Amino acid sequence: MKADLELTNETESFVIDQGADLVGVAPVERFQNAPEGYRPCDYMPDATCVVSIGIHINDGVCDVWGEYIEPGRSVTPYLFYGYGLLNLELGRIANRVAKRLEYAGYKSLTFPPTWAISMYRSMGLLNPDYMGADFSHRHAAVAAGLAEFGWNGLALTPVFGARVRFNSVITNAPLASSAMYEGPAICQPERCKYLCVRDCPAEALSTTDKKVAVIGDRRFEYTTIDMYRCMYGIFALVKGSGAIGGIEIPPGPGDIGHFWETQAQQDVRDRHMVENCFGIVCGDFCGRCLHKCPAHLYWRKGAVAGKKRAKG
Repeated sequence: MKADLELTNETESFVIDQGADLVGVAPVERFQNAPEGYRPCDYMPDATCVVSIGIHINDGVCDVWGEYIEPGRSVTPYLFYGYGLLNLELGRIANRVAKRLEYAGYKSLTFPPTWAISMYRSMGLLNPDYMGADFSHRHAAVAAGLAEFGWNGLALTPVFGARVRFNSVITNAPLASSAMYEGPAICQPERCKYLCVRDCPAEALSTTDKKVAVIGDRRFEYTTIDMYRCMYGIFALVKGSGAIGGIEIPPGPGDIGHFWETQAQQDVRDRHMVENCFGIVCGDFCGRCLHKCPAHLYWRKGAVAGKKRAKG
């Protein structure tokens, strides 16, 4: 199918005009090595591409993140402005893009921005090898040329580093593909001494265990995340996650049974926050691997300031 450059430019401009900071287009061929059942064409057999949409998390929101006992620090700006509100904004933009493409005569499919609702299918399948979202917006961002993977498993962009949240639109529209990122390495673990691993309060990351993702003709490596251990930080159960209270995590691989048992031991103030705010108002309590990642500092001075539109 011949790419429609006019439709591509109109779509990208529309995404930026709606409040996004990044947009790129990934052809479905770049997802051929994704897990079976989670590729664009597994959901839409005639899909041609994926539109990746990114919104920058304001630096001030990330920089102020910290423990409640630290002067001048607070977790609350990130919980709302860095997670909940941005997810709602990304959902709104993706929905409008999908409608616009469908009004032009092309099918479109959107999944929720990453949160528990987006992982319902994989939790139902109880597949320990893939406990992730129905569709990976991070992988789509890399495939669309907006980012490359950091050791922390996050999609890092040249201008914003890890401080971006993504959403995607799968479509059968004839959009022109964006080139994959080929600039200097955005993640430099030898420079930060694997700060994401050292700073994880749940010790869920590793400097040696890794995963490999092949996207298009590129090969990416990033740390294996022990999701069961990570969940202690997500749900404000461990010190260092921004929680007021904290429990001890047993050494070794995460134990989902122990995780559920600790719910009854949670500080009542943290439980109140989780029960009343999670999902829409706020998201992952922790996020230290995002806040503390210094990747945005390495390249921002030499990067193009302002909003960046990825083009093929």
